[in-house]
Amino acid sequence: MVDAVRGVVGEYVRRVRESGRNPRLYLQGLFLIGLGQSIFSLLFNLYLRTLGLSDSAIGQILSKVSLGAAIAAIPAAFLFRGMRARLILVGAGALAALLYVMQVSWTAPETLLLIAFLTGMAATVYRLSIAPVIMREVAPASRPFLFSASFTVLFLSAILGFAVGGWLPRLFHMVTDVDRLALRWSLYVAAGLILMSAVPFNAMKDTPPLEADPAGEEPAPGDVPRRRLTDRFGWTLRQARDLIEVDWILNLKLTLPAMLIGLGAGLIIPFMNLFFRDRFGMSEAAIGILFAVMQGFMVVGNLFGPAVSRRLGLVRGVVVTQLLSVPFMVLLGVSSFFPVVAAAFFLRSGLMNMNQPLTSHFAMEVVSKRDHAVTNSLLSLSWFVAWSISADIGGALIERYGYTPPLLIAAGLYVAASGLYWVFFKDVEEGRVPRGEVEIPEA
Repeated sequence: MVDAVRGVVGEYVRRVRESGRNPRLYLQGLFLIGLGQSIFSLLFNLYLRTLGLSDSAIGQILSKVSLGAAIAAIPAAFLFRGMRARLILVGAGALAALLYVMQVSWTAPETLLLIAFLTGMAATVYRLSIAPVIMREVAPASRPFLFSASFTVLFLSAILGFAVGGWLPRLFHMVTDVDRLALRWSLYVAAGLILMSAVPFNAMKDTPPLEADPAGEEPAPGDVPRRRLTDRFGWTLRQARDLIEVDWILNLKLTLPAMLIGLGAGLIIPFMNLFFRDRFGMSEAAIGILFAVMQGFMVVGNLFGPAVSRRLGLVRGVVVTQLLSVPFMVLLGVSSFFPVVAAAFFLRSGLMNMNQPLTSHFAMEVVSKRDHAVTNSLLSLSWFVAWSISADIGGALIERYGYTPPLLIAAGLYVAASGLYWVFFKDVEEGRVPRGEVEIPEA
């Protein structure tokens, strides 16, 4: 067993080393991004609470982050088609770091809403960068390893970020007794880590964008305007034809259950750090450790996803793992015994992270190869829009009724999503070996 694990890890390390300098630099930058964003996500709600903002106001701010991500999802995908990845990644890193600093430094609620919206737009670039960067930079034989390595880097950076982020306020409490200042300085550290990602990204060598001339030939100077106009016109016609030929009914069936899951998750997931602070009086350090362990369960769930699909099939795997997570969500709402709540928190996260790759893989199996990009964008867009709506509602519900109603409503939405998924796809012929080409955010 140990030799098998060592062999798998060794193969991954070898493939990453052989993939070239640019992919290695990209993974380094991605690690710094994940580290900074996990620290920020852990502490930002707690910081907003020290400003005296209500749960409803916090929910509105968090919803604007998702709204910005939803609006930027499709334009960001087109950026990678026509621009060099190095420029996009460096610019987005610098912009995201600046917006995070502004989000922490300015305290007017109206200003926070606007900056949160812009932050969501900048941050979504990294979520959508993995596929285009790897497809452009890595040989086909090594791409599966680099896709897995990218998500592993994000998972590991989140585990470390949650653990370190929880201790940063305690470190700054050595020089100040004001909770707000300790949290603010910790968030500045998170923004600094995101800014540091620009260093490895900037060291990447430029490679032609995806729309470069496939023959690699330079047109004659006088032909440049005419050729560009012709290429753009032809590209527009192809895109319009492809959109008309998309199976919109199938895509609607795929996105409706995803929207219900997004609605349920948005009601409570953005507030889980406040949940543990309010219900159990936990410190930032304790919440950080809890979230780091939760991230470990997500890694385990992700690893077991293929085994579930082989045993149950993709559709049954999606439905079973979603339904198994529901009792643990109910326990989060009704139990006040910390060991039970912590166990439910870990197991729910692991099961839903086991589910998400299966959902994504099944979507890529049932749509045509030509429609992969459209389906990917629709799933991301529907998720972010649903999350944006429900985060706003979730904050208001928590402020008025506490955490139990949002958790129970979320559980009901998960059951409804599972039912729809089964009704839509129970008779669909599916491949047993899924392709990993799309990611859905945390549920």
